[in-house]
Amino acid sequence: MGCVFLLPYFHPRNSQYITEGELQHKSQLLSPRAADDKAYVTLLLSLHNTQQHKLILTRCTNCLISVSSFKVEVEVESMDKAGNFIGWLHIEGVNLSVALVENSLSKVHFTAERSAYYKTLQSAEEVARQRKDKIWANYEEKPTEEVAQVSEEKERVANYRPVYVTEITDGLHFYTQDVETGAQLENLMETMRAEIAAQPPVEGSFTPHRGDYCIAKFADGEWYRARVEKVESPAKVHVFYIDYGNREMVSSVRLAALPPAFSTRNLPPQAIEYTFAFIQVPQDEDARADAVDCVVRDIQNTQCLLNVEYSGATCPHVTLLFSDSKDDVGQGLVKEGLVMVDVRKEKHLQKMVTEYLNSQESAKSARLNIWRYGDFRADDADEFGYRR
Repeated sequence: MGCVFLLPYFHPRNSQYITEGELQHKSQLLSPRAADDKAYVTLLLSLHNTQQHKLILTRCTNCLISVSSFKVEVEVESMDKAGNFIGWLHIEGVNLSVALVENSLSKVHFTAERSAYYKTLQSAEEVARQRKDKIWANYEEKPTEEVAQVSEEKERVANYRPVYVTEITDGLHFYTQDVETGAQLENLMETMRAEIAAQPPVEGSFTPHRGDYCIAKFADGEWYRARVEKVESPAKVHVFYIDYGNREMVSSVRLAALPPAFSTRNLPPQAIEYTFAFIQVPQDEDARADAVDCVVRDIQNTQCLLNVEYSGATCPHVTLLFSDSKDDVGQGLVKEGLVMVDVRKEKHLQKMVTEYLNSQESAKSARLNIWRYGDFRADDADEFGYRR
């Protein structure tokens, strides 16, 4: 469903964004009124389709939102047949649509696929779905039989694209940047740092709150775009570097407001989270550390080829190939006996699963790493944290 707002200070002939005005904390709705110098703006809240928000959004239709507490911006993408502007509402730098999805208050509509924010919305919905609260409280995964039945009707699609691996986590997840948008990020960083050098932020002028986008000074002395994840105290602020995937705890004096020209509206976060397909990460800390060390050594800060194989609880599962040799990074970990194979049941993935299992048998025969003492699975050794 759409939601039409009458927003003051918005003149479509003069500006694309609302740069004045603030959104009232309680979103107080006033009675509709006509005004020649105002324009109706249809926000992309139509991406959301929930019973809870229908009650809110229905009341908003053709009503005037009083703006008095939060700075807001409206980003216009297009216009519908009725002449309403379609766009995004940003409240103090936070995309309202993404915030609704992240907080399990809304779902992503298929029309979002055409938007630059689609990946961000999709990732937010996947995480919210796993929490199973609010609108997802009664959500249940489709039965395995249904998934397998659908999968049998398709072939595996190998559509590898170049990515740059920027960060590896202790759980063997990793973050990448798309090579095709690398130049845009490079230009944004260069311009942003030049502006900061010309007008340095006032130390201590920024008060961080969870969810805020900001800029953070990293250990190398450079400023990067970031998002506040947690505030323990002014001296202990947890931030996530949205273009690189790494996290850090910093003092608030190393944070500053993100200049509007470099917001996520102009360039979405570039670090996208993935994990390896067909792999079961060791639960044993030492064994897992060996696997992570190997991956860091082989692919961190290098260009690889990535293909999405299937979706996961928190992020997509992918295969990675080395750019030069085209060897499979994940299968290489299996060959070295650093991880076990996660056996998928989908018919279209069976060729890949068989190749991985053959590599696992080779590692077991050579008694490499986790197989040094033989096949511990025969003893059902749950203490090792593995499963068949």
